[in-house]
Amino acid sequence: MAKRVYVCSNCGAEFGKWYGRCPNCGEWGSIKEQQVVSKKSKFSYNSIKPVKLSDIDITNDTLNFKSDFSSFFSKEIPKGGVYLISGTPGIGKSTFLLQIADDFIRSGTRVVYVSAEESLGQIASRAKRLDVNNVEAISENKLDNIIGFFEHEKLDVAIVDSVHTIFSDEIDYVIGGVQQVKYCTEKLIDITKSKGIILFLVAHITKSGSIAGPKTLEHMVDSVLLMEGDKNSSLRILKFIKNRFGPTDNALILEMTREGLKKVEDPTLKFLEKREFTDGICYGATVEGDYPIILEVQALCVQTPLAIPRRVSVGFDVNRLNMLLAVLEKKLGLPFFKYDVYINITGGVRANSTSIDAAVVSSIISSLKKSVLEDNTVAFSEIDLTGRLRLFGREKRIVDKLKNLGFNLIVAPNVKDVKRLYEII
Repeated sequence: MAKRVYVCSNCGAEFGKWYGRCPNCGEWGSIKEQQVVSKKSKFSYNSIKPVKLSDIDITNDTLNFKSDFSSFFSKEIPKGGVYLISGTPGIGKSTFLLQIADDFIRSGTRVVYVSAEESLGQIASRAKRLDVNNVEAISENKLDNIIGFFEHEKLDVAIVDSVHTIFSDEIDYVIGGVQQVKYCTEKLIDITKSKGIILFLVAHITKSGSIAGPKTLEHMVDSVLLMEGDKNSSLRILKFIKNRFGPTDNALILEMTREGLKKVEDPTLKFLEKREFTDGICYGATVEGDYPIILEVQALCVQTPLAIPRRVSVGFDVNRLNMLLAVLEKKLGLPFFKYDVYINITGGVRANSTSIDAAVVSSIISSLKKSVLEDNTVAFSEIDLTGRLRLFGREKRIVDKLKNLGFNLIVAPNVKDVKRLYEII
């Protein structure tokens, strides 16, 4: 029996009636009518046999992995694991995966690089520069051919670059569309898990920095990695957004060189190329893995001619900026309704840790008062809705390291709240 549904081509959401604008993602003109044929399924409970977990053999369920990056993943990676890696174009995803492939080969496993975007000549040119010699590669973007290759070849690791450029003739959608991406990913995951192949998928990202395609893409895979950084800088941050095989608070700080990506052992001061002390600048710290990273936070407050002042933020959540400004207005009586406020985190890094709050507020106050903070001052604390500065267990351990580096700290509990913060700036 056929059923009529309406599907958004942008986000993949399904509705029972047509809308001019998708209620889920807000896109105009993206909802299309589809016919879905529902089939009655026969359930056979005799085919289901429960197994004791203690009886399952897991001795050969992982692959050994020796690499400079193995501490980030783990020395043993589960067979059938699916990793989705994303980042802006040119950030270094393909370079990183070629190096990972070379490390797997050195550990005695077979790796095949499936290029659905670049030609084999382009891959070979990059591999030569990186001194990666034994990685096998194919150039293919048709799903059926890729699955057929996986079925008939004995592989340990497969790299697909990228999932947004693969297509299937089974569904009538454009390459890179939500339905194509979802369908192709499902089929790739099915074949690699059934064959015990470790799969690395490269994903595009949108202008907002989120992974392109349906949100379910992140739920389908085992781990989601994000590579961040400014293309004008050589430094990169690779971190887990999701990880079924370990913690998500680990991060890998890398430096892009002519020979490829190199691990940075202590990245604390790497993102500070040149220190300048002027009004509107405060140094803050965010925690990536086991290391604090010092970032320069810039703020600019200017009187606005607009009825609604502008709030622009680069590298920091604009909603949290609005919250911090509301706290300052409430607790200090500052008239931010008269000012446009601009925030910039230098280095191309997005500061997701709330411990950067104190640095953002300090830079705003510094710009507003036109005062310059003392040399080597670092603000490191979360600010809550009551205006208090707070630190938590893991962040307290970072304070000692910052003190040992000789920084003057604006930190809880030495600075109790935003009133005291305003006084010392």
